[in-house]
Amino acid sequence: MNILEMHDIHKSFNDLDVLKGIDLTVTQGEVVAVIGPSGGGKSTLLRCATTLERIDSGKIAIGGDVLCDTKEGKLHYCDKKMLSEIRSKFGLVFQNFNLFPHFSVRRNITEALVHVHKKSKAEADAVCDSLLAKMDLTAKAEEYPCNLSGGQQQRVSIARALATNPEIIFFDEPTSALDPELTKGVLNVIKDLAAEKMTMVIVTHEMSFARDVADRIVFMDGGVIVEEGPAYELVTNPKEERTKKFLAGY
Repeated sequence: MNILEMHDIHKSFNDLDVLKGIDLTVTQGEVVAVIGPSGGGKSTLLRCATTLERIDSGKIAIGGDVLCDTKEGKLHYCDKKMLSEIRSKFGLVFQNFNLFPHFSVRRNITEALVHVHKKSKAEADAVCDSLLAKMDLTAKAEEYPCNLSGGQQQRVSIARALATNPEIIFFDEPTSALDPELTKGVLNVIKDLAAEKMTMVIVTHEMSFARDVADRIVFMDGGVIVEEGPAYELVTNPKEERTKKFLAGY
């Protein structure tokens, strides 16, 4: 089953064409790493998939529900009810954590469960406790983000993304704000999720991680997909000259 379908995606900012006809499909249980130079369109692609940016034309579907589609030259987005359903199907982990600084760790994780998904406080707390144990953060439940390391904050962010039991999680360079020691802990959490067959799209500059954890790698540059293929094969034996040049720097 296809969890994510993006077809002929175009996106511009003023006169700058950032996405130039992107096609991307992700199947259930698949881990796709998106790599490429800064400014190549990777983060914009994720922002379009997660409704943070509106595309100019194309089609996006998540979990079989159509977010937007272009028909007869006109782009149509779904209504508010369907938009809410689609947003419940995915989680998003940002590079800079995006935790609520005035909420405890527990409230950061349970807030959407209680107020958006209408879980009882007891149900939300049970989900939170399970996820904090998974992230090795049980002792931090009542702490505030300012008292956590960057790696701990990012693991809370991952727990928050998992709390709603999404069909797919998007990661936008989840370790770019962390030092190498803290990066390792976050990458290990994502490796564990991959082993559990969590469907994920990960924008990353961690090439060895992408090679070892992803099922498939997509290399983007200049707003297009230059090359894609099985992760290990693409990293060790890229076909396109642009891909070879990019990977030579790692």
